[in-house]
Amino acid sequence: MLDARFLPLRSDRAAVRPMHVDDAGAYAAGTNDAAVRAHAHLPEPEYTEDSVRALIQGSIRDGLERGDLAVLTIADPATDEFAGSLVLFGVVDGSVEVGFWVHPDRRGKGLSGAALVLAIEFARRSGFTELTARTVPENEASQRVLARAGFVRGEQTQEVAPSGERVSLLHYARKIEPLSLFPVDTLRLRLRLHDHADAGPLQRIYGRADAARYLLDDPWTEADAARHLAERVAKTGLDDGSTALALVIEHEDAVIGDVQLWLTDTARGVAEIGWALDPAYGGKGFAGEAVKTVLELAFTTYGLHRVAAQMDARNEASARLAQRVGLQREAHLRQDWWSKGEWTDTLIYGALSSDCHAASNQ
Repeated sequence: MLDARFLPLRSDRAAVRPMHVDDAGAYAAGTNDAAVRAHAHLPEPEYTEDSVRALIQGSIRDGLERGDLAVLTIADPATDEFAGSLVLFGVVDGSVEVGFWVHPDRRGKGLSGAALVLAIEFARRSGFTELTARTVPENEASQRVLARAGFVRGEQTQEVAPSGERVSLLHYARKIEPLSLFPVDTLRLRLRLHDHADAGPLQRIYGRADAARYLLDDPWTEADAARHLAERVAKTGLDDGSTALALVIEHEDAVIGDVQLWLTDTARGVAEIGWALDPAYGGKGFAGEAVKTVLELAFTTYGLHRVAAQMDARNEASARLAQRVGLQREAHLRQDWWSKGEWTDTLIYGALSSDCHAASNQ
């Protein structure tokens, strides 16, 4: 079933979240657009702010609680304002269908494609192995978005749409690789995907001045933690269309940090890695154990060519860790980054897949 615990989800281009009553006016206005009326085939002949508000407080809320219907808002990631609608429905044996539309004032910004990527991750985190879609042949924009997201076009049929009209529909489907790799257990740690319950423990880590001193962000507030977790929950791997992996570091069931791996050159298998550890657990080798494990995943599971780590040159602890896990120091960039009111130096460490193979043969 659709698991609302994994909402909201966010990227730098879109956010997907449960609908709020404040979305009612924008939703109703969007449904009056000619393109939405022509292509979305919505079940109601007309939507008003009051009728949408009633749906949000009734059937939309109930469907999300049951897990068989998710009528979600596509939101602007910077403002959280309503930008469109994304619906997941028709749950059948590991498969769920998706539909979407974007408010006319928000088109041309890549929101639908970015929201569809988040919908795939929501379905994946909920345990589904297939996402399907249907669209009318005239809706070429929707077909392009689906194709870019990895959907494969199937048959064309005549069916009764939710609007009650009999229309010609193109069928699309996308297989979703299950999350079989995680969690990963090491000698002392468990590395697992993030969920929203991690916001509190990670805020206590990233909210510390000493932990955030050499990071790009200021110490996290609770709002910062919620925003960052909405991004991390969607980072499930470097395969099947995903471009980032974010893992919580646990020791004896306590969250003590996290580590992230993200592609910087998808076509050529180049990525960057970053990590943070609760200072209270420093000096015990936990961060090195976690980072080394993720590097092994990078080269042996995901088949990457290169992984780099960049850090503030004053962060001596991270520099020592990078060297311990086999990253080689490649550059010291002088005053290349303006951070927190001052110019800072950057150290760049890197490892190649050939380094990993050489080490395994020794």
